[in-house]
Amino acid sequence: MKLGDVAGNAAAVGRLRAAVRDDRPAAAYLLHGPAGLGKRRIADGFAARLLCATPDGDDACGSCAQCTRVAAGTHPDLKVVERDQERRDIRTEQARELTRWLGLRPLMAERKVAIIDDAECLNEHGQNALLKTLEEPPGAAVLVLVATRATLLLPTVRSRCQRIRFDPLEPAEVTALLVARGVKADAAATMAARAEGSPGRALALIDDADAGLRTTILERLAELDRAAAVDCSALAQAMAKGAVDAALDVVVAWYRDLLAVACEGDAARLRNPDVRAALATAAARTSVPAVLRQLECVCDTVDAVQRNANRALALETLLLDLRRIERDPAGQAA
Repeated sequence: MKLGDVAGNAAAVGRLRAAVRDDRPAAAYLLHGPAGLGKRRIADGFAARLLCATPDGDDACGSCAQCTRVAAGTHPDLKVVERDQERRDIRTEQARELTRWLGLRPLMAERKVAIIDDAECLNEHGQNALLKTLEEPPGAAVLVLVATRATLLLPTVRSRCQRIRFDPLEPAEVTALLVARGVKADAAATMAARAEGSPGRALALIDDADAGLRTTILERLAELDRAAAVDCSALAQAMAKGAVDAALDVVVAWYRDLLAVACEGDAARLRNPDVRAALATAAARTSVPAVLRQLECVCDTVDAVQRNANRALALETLLLDLRRIERDPAGQAA
């Protein structure tokens, strides 16, 4: 992995390139921003450049013994800390072991590099275990924290890192990335809008196994005011059988687009540009307060599902509530 292999966020990557070009990296970095922007890939590329024996300017060469070991995951001076799949947090012992490891001398390279992926999954004890290293960093070590929600990290941790924020890419950048992968231009533009600036999410849409369900959900939402209760139940069952998070994401995107069209008309930037006509029709028969109430219902359902509510029942209740508001946007029904 090289820094040049990751698209977008040129300013953020430029700060890392400048640090290695001047051979003055900070002791700790916090790479943060929404998921799917390539933060971990950039952290890997940064680590490769820091350890590279024959760097190509401000990037790794990709072919020396150091780079080969980094790519194989066997470099003795690179350590990656990740959350175990069966756990919701990174174990405190992992953080303590990392601090001990960082205090050792490098074995092959001039410095040691550690990456903590999903750093916000460190509990308070784990974060506190890192503080001594952050306050008194070893001279030959660089620590890179990668986080989606930096606010979950303690202020004492954030303040001791050089923070580098990553922002969603422009739709044109994501579209170009998809076209380069062989996606047709029209389909790429639609996927880019759905991905909301996330290259990772956009690439996942190329082989989207739930594309058919997305089409069904959008079609049903467009005519929800005419749907019978049995239709709502059938759709809820179909959504519950698949990836519920992805299905709810489709519902959220519909109502966000509906709100945008109701407020901005044809000028609205949509996440679902392929159903703009259906959204315009739906917006003509509703109101902004009604759409806001519908979005509130969807958000409540997302929260309930995350708290292990019965999925089919939660989804059916949601669709019936959305239909009720759709039929009475003024909110005067009993």
